[in-house]
Parts: sequence; C-alpha cells; structure tokens
Amino acid sequence: MPDNIQVGNTWNAIYQAISRANYLIQQSEKISDPAFPQAATIAQARGIRALAYMDLLALWGGSTQGYGFTGGRGVPLRLAPTTAIGPETAAIARASEAEVAAAIRADLDFAIANLQPGAGSNRITKSSALALRARFELRERKFAEALSFAKQVPAVAGFATSAPTGTTTPDALWQLFFSNTDQNSYAFFWYPAPGGRNEFDPGTTIAAAHPAGDLRRAINVVTATTSITVAGAPFTLSPGTTQKYYRTSTRDDRFNIIRYAEVVLTIAEAAAQTGALAEATTNLNMIRTRAGLAPTTATTAAALITDILLQRRLEFAYEGIYWMDLRRTNRIQTALPTYAETFRNLFPIPLREVQLTNNLIEQNPGY
Repeated sequence: MPDNIQVGNTWNAIYQAISRANYLIQQSEKISDPAFPQAATIAQARGIRALAYMDLLALWGGSTQGYGFTGGRGVPLRLAPTTAIGPETAAIARASEAEVAAAIRADLDFAIANLQPGAGSNRITKSSALALRARFELRERKFAEALSFAKQVPAVAGFATSAPTGTTTPDALWQLFFSNTDQNSYAFFWYPAPGGRNEFDPGTTIAAAHPAGDLRRAINVVTATTSITVAGAPFTLSPGTTQKYYRTSTRDDRFNIIRYAEVVLTIAEAAAQTGALAEATTNLNMIRTRAGLAPTTATTAAALITDILLQRRLEFAYEGIYWMDLRRTNRIQTALPTYAETFRNLFPIPLREVQLTNNLIEQNPGY
C-alpha cells in the first residue's frame, strides 16, 4: 500500500544514497591535489548511484509486463546535490524509464572506464560495474548488449570447481561488508530468539524447487539443527532458516550485491535468447555442475531459458534477485497466483511523496 512504512523507508534510503553520491561527485570534482584519485573516486560514486537507480527502477518503474517497453515509467531523476533550499530542493516529476536508463548506462560506463578489475571487494570495481551493466541490459531485454558486457567480466579463478556456499561466496564481485559496530538485521529477521524474531522463513516452494542432489538446498533451507564452522568460528543453524544469514550475535553477515555466478547465468540466458545455444548450454552446465547436478537435458532455447531461470532462483535465493527476475520475464502472476492484480507488479509510490508534491510525482496506476 502507498502508506506502508517499509515502502517509504526503502524509497528514502535509496534516495539518501543517491544524495550522498551526488555530493561526493561534486566535491571530488573540486579537488586538484594530484595525490587524490579523483577519477576513481567519482567512478565509484557514479557506480553506487547507478545501482541505486537500478533498484528504484526495478521496484517502482517499468511497465506491468516488465522493463524496456515503450512508455515505461521512471522515477524522479536527481543527478546533482541539493546544496541550498530553493530550486535545488523543489519537487521534480518522474522521469521516463528511458531517461533513467540512460543515466544508469552513463554512470556505469564512467565506472567501467575509470576503475580497475577485481573481485571480492567491498567497493565497486570495473568487474562489478561490467556485471551490473550486463544485469541491467538483461533486465531491459537488450540481450546482445547483456551478452557483450557479461563476457567482458574477468573469470573468477577456480569458480567452475568451487562448491556453492552462503554469503561467504568465493565468487562475490561486490559485497556489502558489515561489522559489530556497523550491523545489519538479516540474521535478526531470519532467526528465532535469542538473537532474532524469525519473521522470515524459506518459501513454501523453495525446498521442492531444488532437484534431487542439489547442494544448494542445504544452504537455502536448513531443516534440522546444524553446526557449522566459518573462519574458525562455530555457529548453530536453526531449522527453518538459511545458511546465508546466521550471525545473530554480531549481525555482520555480508550481502552479495553481485556475483560471478550471475555473470555466468547472464551469458547463458543472453546466449539462448540470441540463438547461441551451445554457449548457453556450456555456461548453464557450469552452474549445474557446481551445484552437484548432471548436465542439462534442455536442447531448445525455450527449455534452456526455463532451466536458467530455475538456476537463478536457487543460486541467488534471498539475495534480492528473484522478484526482479519475475518482473523482467513477466512471470509474477504465474509464479505467484495469489498476486492476481497486475498493477501491483510495480510498487506504489510512497503516499508522502505524492501528497507533498501535490501529485507532481504521480502515483503508479491502480493504487
């Protein structure tokens, strides 16, 4: 609903990140000290801003059938800081999806041009910027472009033979790091007391979605009290939880922003969509083999894409990917039959934004 507090909080948090990125860009442009890595700093800020607008567009923008369609809705587009009350703080209307998409591409292209490759970082790198650009083009149904950007991401050493894990994933290209003094609430919402309040559980269909022998099932769905050791520290996992978020005492579980596994599956899907079925099969089987599964039996583009979308659901469970996949492939009502009203495929613009701007920021239809 438009007055849902979490809808408003999420919108505000993303725009706060955009505001901080805008300030950092502006102030970095003023620094002339040759020791200051100006281009790289601006590139990181623009990469963060691109990710923020990708998330805004993914939740509040596009069309009911997905993204990249004519007339797709965007969000208010602010690319400069607000330094004084007046014109800079005046309300602005929503840009179109195409306008927001152009800003995202420009920011990611700048990041790609001015950052160095790298993986496993808590900062955006050229590798993660390329991967994000591939994600965005796949979401916008630009399959040839998605394939091109994904194939530019350097392979993560040992990826094909490494076993799947939780958020200590060795294939992470970019992660959010947390600490005992900069905590998150992931484990708090997953785990029961003491240490949490167990508001999240694995979905009713996620366990059954794993094929027999899938190594990711034990990661995604903990069915019995389990003891694990991570980096020498013991942890006890509770039934009905996940191995991805479990650090209830320190609340410093990392969050994967983007992983190399997504790059591989983007190559697979974009290749299948553009007729390169052998390439699609090779990359799909890389993911299946890591998960302990036999090679795919799919031989057509449609069958390959069906398998690829399943692998994405299982590989990135609880990592914020599934809803966007359902939206971009127009499968929300198929996957979630009780979600019958298609206008709800787009989140409602927070009521406060609509009211304070006297409807200059238009509500999404249906709300």
